[in-house]
Amino acid sequence: MRNINYQYDTFCKQVIARPIFLAHILKKCVSEFKSFDVSLIAKDCIRDIYVNQKNIHRFSPFLSQFEDDSLKEGKAVFDIFFVARLPDSIHDIDFYINIEIQDDFYPGYPLSARGVYYGGRMLSMQYEDQIRHSNYGNLKKVYSIWICLNAPKEERGSITEISLDKKVHVGYNRIRKEDYDKLSVILLYLGKESEEEILGLLQTLLDETIQSERKLAILEEEYGIVMDDETRKEIRDMCNLGDYVENKGIEKGMAEGMAKGMTEGITKGIEETTLKFIGFIQNMMKNNNMSAEEVFDMMQIPAKEREEYLTYLNHTSK
Repeated sequence: MRNINYQYDTFCKQVIARPIFLAHILKKCVSEFKSFDVSLIAKDCIRDIYVNQKNIHRFSPFLSQFEDDSLKEGKAVFDIFFVARLPDSIHDIDFYINIEIQDDFYPGYPLSARGVYYGGRMLSMQYEDQIRHSNYGNLKKVYSIWICLNAPKEERGSITEISLDKKVHVGYNRIRKEDYDKLSVILLYLGKESEEEILGLLQTLLDETIQSERKLAILEEEYGIVMDDETRKEIRDMCNLGDYVENKGIEKGMAEGMAKGMTEGITKGIEETTLKFIGFIQNMMKNNNMSAEEVFDMMQIPAKEREEYLTYLNHTSK
């Protein structure tokens, strides 16, 4: 059942990676975009969006499978990565931006430190594309933005930015801000009690307890989100799949229910979660005009489990 959780996680990332949602994040969190209209940012300022994709990133020879995997620096996988430019900019790229959705608030290391590391990797990936021949003045600013779930109660509803600053300890110098202001980490601590617009928007988008139609209505009516049909469909798919991963014991229920069902009859003794999962597969087939194999491929269901799922599907279709 880890594949289902992985698929749900991917759905969440794909939804947030929609330009309209990225534009809201930029406008509310990135100071350089605050004066621009959301629709303009979504239309003209965002491009080359990657979500866990297995593509070679064209900006650097150090990237494969869209993982920053340079020879001596190790591997860093980005949830969402894109480049952005200001509407009035003369450049194709002004910013390299990474967004992470972090469910585990205590992974064993400070999230702020990991954010700084990811920002550093986005700086180093510019070696060939921006700072070739040691032209470090071309270095683009990077933002690593962390959407943090399950934060401590006292910290929920907060937005924190960590950035580079200048301190002149003795005398005077004329170093310009634009020459050192190259990295910022932004931490968004979600919480239902938050009244901050961007936090409420993201909380609504990621809240597994809100059904799809209600979620769409809140996003449109309370936050003024204008969505196309494809975005609406992705949100519905995300919510539908979320209904079946909400139960934390679903993996055990599937295994036990399947074993019991195969020995006692096709449906007798099958755990409720198993039947729900079969229903979800049927809905995906019907609503998206997909075959069972296509759904299995999308959800990365192992080959050894497919025959059993097909047995259930064939029985319930009679």
